[in-house]
Amino acid sequence: MGRQVEGHAHLPDRDAALLSRCDGSRPLDGFCAADRETIARWRRHGLLLMAPPLTPAPPATGSAVIVSPHPDDAALALGATVARQSARILDVFSVETWTKDPYYAERPALTRRLLLDEERVAARVLRARVELLGFVDAADRDLRRDRFFTDPAWSDASAREEPRLFDALTERLAPLLDGPGPVYAPLGVGGHVDHVACREAVLELARTGRLDTARVAFYEDQPYSLFSPAEETAKNLGERLAEQGLGALRPELLPVDDEAALTKREALGAYRIQVRKGIVRRVHRHGVRLAEGAGFPAAERIWLMRP
Repeated sequence: MGRQVEGHAHLPDRDAALLSRCDGSRPLDGFCAADRETIARWRRHGLLLMAPPLTPAPPATGSAVIVSPHPDDAALALGATVARQSARILDVFSVETWTKDPYYAERPALTRRLLLDEERVAARVLRARVELLGFVDAADRDLRRDRFFTDPAWSDASAREEPRLFDALTERLAPLLDGPGPVYAPLGVGGHVDHVACREAVLELARTGRLDTARVAFYEDQPYSLFSPAEETAKNLGERLAEQGLGALRPELLPVDDEAALTKREALGAYRIQVRKGIVRRVHRHGVRLAEGAGFPAAERIWLMRP
């Protein structure tokens, strides 16, 4: 991940050869016992992740499309759902360097590359397809460097402050969202301006008849919904949408079984630069709480537009 890992800075030739074979194409039982022991040790140290077998991808026209403001947003919010049914992930603001880690903050070019590498690894674990749209993250745009959160989160004001960007984003998404499958967009919990821009672009397509509202659902932005209630954003946004004739928002739980939950946690392990292990645990506990009394182990929550 860009830094040396203590005890693994220089691999013996045999271990280097073994590591090169850990490319996601071989089943674990295809390795000898000694190699499996080494692989298990590397996994404990966070040097590699386990991924389910690759299966034939479903037809692109019928699969779900997730509008992900940044690399990691789709996996954080809907990783278990993607693990269960596959999806196409559109990483919108994929030119990104933001991090709290001083090491990476001092190396923006490296950080930009590694953030995308993390996304590709997580997508392999989830068996998802990723498309990078190449828009610049708010933290690297002059207008937003010091203020990339807006209040209230359900307002469209921040998106309208960058009209050229908003128009370009809307037009870029239009053909990519064409088809019969469901479209998942961020609800905008927490008010990150890139999340709000993605939500409003999808809504603009719905308002102008270029996207069927019956296909659209909004997911709870993670980890923001751990700190700000999604219900408040959904209620106030729903009132605005109802006034515009798009319908209020109704919550729905997407069931998560144990296997999907495990796959999601494994995928989230790829995100070392921005997602801490404590956040991964809290996201999992949040999903368990959502499912209390529902008859399944955990859940991910979406909000549907309904008259």
